[in-house]
Amino acid sequence: MPDRLHIFAVSDSVGETAEKIAVASVLQFKIERSITRFSRVTKEEQVLHILDKAIEEDAIIIYTIVKPELSEYLDKEARSRGIVAVNVMEPIFNAIMDKTGLQPAYISGLTHKMDDNYFNRVKAIEFTIDHDNGQNLDTINQADLIILGLPRTSKTPLSMHLANVGIKVANFPIDLHTEIPEQIMELKEKVPMVGLTIDIDTLLELRKERARSFDLPQDIDSLDDLVAEELDNAYRIYAKLKCLVIDVTLDDIEEIANTITHKFNLPLKVFHHRFK
Repeated sequence: MPDRLHIFAVSDSVGETAEKIAVASVLQFKIERSITRFSRVTKEEQVLHILDKAIEEDAIIIYTIVKPELSEYLDKEARSRGIVAVNVMEPIFNAIMDKTGLQPAYISGLTHKMDDNYFNRVKAIEFTIDHDNGQNLDTINQADLIILGLPRTSKTPLSMHLANVGIKVANFPIDLHTEIPEQIMELKEKVPMVGLTIDIDTLLELRKERARSFDLPQDIDSLDDLVAEELDNAYRIYAKLKCLVIDVTLDDIEEIANTITHKFNLPLKVFHHRFK
């Protein structure tokens, strides 16, 4: 039995997928291990070079070569040399073909291709950064979604998470004295709006952590009163705007994002299920 394991992650693109699969796999075994990534493998002579190295280093090959001719060539040559080579995309391709009756496009590097989806994400991220925390209200009408919330309700992280899947988000802060800007009021029932809230005890603890950094208003006796008044004002604003109100106390950002995108049928393309 060998005392170390070497895996070659081989791809006709950048090789990140094959490498990640290799890493996730070898971590399950208590053995000394190493991984070498071979990217942009597009020629038979490159395959032969890798196979020679695999024999030399007694390596397993994990590959994500999309082009069927080169993939079949690697598989055939590996078997003839007694090298273990695993095409990690083949069972997934087969399952999808069986399910849909469709054939794959066999185009390498689609996950990194600078297509319309890529540029849409870039534009969404730029827009969301420019419209963070109430900035640039003059162009807020271009938003796909407006998020309102008190400090410490994760407005900015949630906005950036949604922007990373191509949704242009503007977020607006609410405090004790906030009035709804005309630019937002005009978009009521035209642009989806979400109001974030949080359990009063949780918000109070968060505010206590930074209580020394601000003074209480003259008409407020305690931090407890300030937080309660801020929450009341937030709910008044949400009711006036007819926002979808979401309590962020317990849910994580991904779960909140999924709630929002399902509710408003926004074009979220990436999903994550986390088992508790």
